[in-house]
Amino acid sequence: MSSILTNAGAASALQMLRSLNSQMSGTQRQVATGLRIEQASDNPAYWSIATTMRSDNGALSAVQDALGLGAAKVDTAYEGMAATTDILAEFMAKVVSAQQDGIDKKKIQEELEQLKQQIVSISNSASFAGQNWLRSDMQGQASEAGAKTSVVSSFNRSEDGTVSVGTIDVDVSKLALFKNGGGGILQKEPDPDLGYGLGTIGGLLGFSTSGYGDVPGPVFDQPFTITKFDVVTVAFSVGTSNDTFVITKNVVDQALGGQIGYGFDGDIESTADWAKVLLQATFLNKAPPDILFAAQGGAPNIFFRATIPLAAELITVQPPVHTRTLPPEGIDILDIDVTDPDIDFPTITLVLHEMQQKVISAGAYLGSLRSRIAMQEAFGNSLADSLDRGIGRLVDANMSEASSRLKALQVQQQLATQSLSIANSDARNILSLFQ
Repeated sequence: MSSILTNAGAASALQMLRSLNSQMSGTQRQVATGLRIEQASDNPAYWSIATTMRSDNGALSAVQDALGLGAAKVDTAYEGMAATTDILAEFMAKVVSAQQDGIDKKKIQEELEQLKQQIVSISNSASFAGQNWLRSDMQGQASEAGAKTSVVSSFNRSEDGTVSVGTIDVDVSKLALFKNGGGGILQKEPDPDLGYGLGTIGGLLGFSTSGYGDVPGPVFDQPFTITKFDVVTVAFSVGTSNDTFVITKNVVDQALGGQIGYGFDGDIESTADWAKVLLQATFLNKAPPDILFAAQGGAPNIFFRATIPLAAELITVQPPVHTRTLPPEGIDILDIDVTDPDIDFPTITLVLHEMQQKVISAGAYLGSLRSRIAMQEAFGNSLADSLDRGIGRLVDANMSEASSRLKALQVQQQLATQSLSIANSDARNILSLFQ
């Protein structure tokens, strides 16, 4: 049936044309942007994931920049430490030469002064982005505030959506050649005690006792450190037999070296530790025929007990004698003077060796940091590429498919336009019937 009021064919063709125009618009947008999902309305779930991951990728890019900055700081400190290692080797050679008879020590001292100035120059100039890890304004050891810095290393997003920033911690106390107030690798300690300090030597300082059976030992009052320069000698007697026991860092390491977490650093941190050290000194370091008594017990009580053949004899313990082969504060490299008639060359040589080992350890520490930062940079680059690929899988358009679809839609659009034109011609055909 033909009608001049309702053109069903034209309406159908127009509806089809609108649908094709809408599809054309979406496909053209995909071709123009390269994105299958550009707006939240395209696919809310995938759009949300992709938008979040793009944000994370931006944060990862900032992390990579921070790692580059951290690597530059590490490299700067490492070059300074490597140069210092070479200078210390030359310094040691000059000090050894100064011990020869007939050598002109003034000339050697002049060379040493130049080497000192070079070390100071290196420590002052090893700065990057305003940070100098070889010359620190902190005082004391790693336990004090400001002894650590960090390099941003990662950006993390947990399953519940919370984010955090990971860091690589750098213990600057291991690196500083010089610190304000002392305590750097090449300096004296800032206070008269090393480590925890000797304090009362675990309650042994001034301690003396006598008695039969189990004689109470020293009451441990606070942690302390026996350094390689300390020797604590305690004289005692059991009946008419006299002997001594000696506490050194080697004894401490023998007694506590098997403990988990013990760093062979001479630290005695508890009554139980102290009892083990006393047992090592009084019993384990002696041949059986020479044993008079041994320390027993543990936290909280320590006591001395004579060996079985001497169990009925009187035990007497004398106050300890402490000696140290170095001044309590150590030696500053800038104070070494081979022209000093009172110089103690063996001690100076020992101290220089210790400084060399600390600088070498610091260089190794920086090397390990450099390696870790390089690995983290490589992982960060791989992770960023992986995120890019993952986002692409979610939202990128298949350009071959979009191009083919666009061409098909263009043909369909042309056909729909033709259909609409044909449908609109029906009215003219009706008009021709009345002519």
